[in-house]
Amino acid sequence: MRASSAILVAAAVGTLRLLQAERHSKRQLALKAAELHQAYCRDTAADQALSGEWADADVTAEQAAKYIHANRLLSFLSVKYRVGLLNDHTLRVQARSAMARDSIREYWGKFGSFREMEAKDRTDRKFNEIMSGEFHLIESRETAAA
Repeated sequence: MRASSAILVAAAVGTLRLLQAERHSKRQLALKAAELHQAYCRDTAADQALSGEWADADVTAEQAAKYIHANRLLSFLSVKYRVGLLNDHTLRVQARSAMARDSIREYWGKFGSFREMEAKDRTDRKFNEIMSGEFHLIESRETAAA
């Protein structure tokens, strides 16, 4: 192997390592942000004064705590999807299970469009698409059964 070829191979390997390190760093940041968000949701839901601050005039502090709990679950699923612990299929299974709960559907019906507006990239958009799909599927089944 000539020296120029060896230099190109070394540069390519170095570039790949940098890209992997960047991807790893982004995943670590996503996990740390999720950890902080989970703690915030836990603390807010546990304190009626804090959860009441997040409530609209027509929402009780108890209902606000349920919304915060739903947000916590959906945020947990979102970060698992972002870092690759869930793929599209496994997320869909988790979404179907989550949307079987009244409180999660109620949250998504009220805040799903906001989550779609705040999506920052295609991963967020795909997550929201899967969650919305399962939400509408279960809602249409319940409407047909009624």
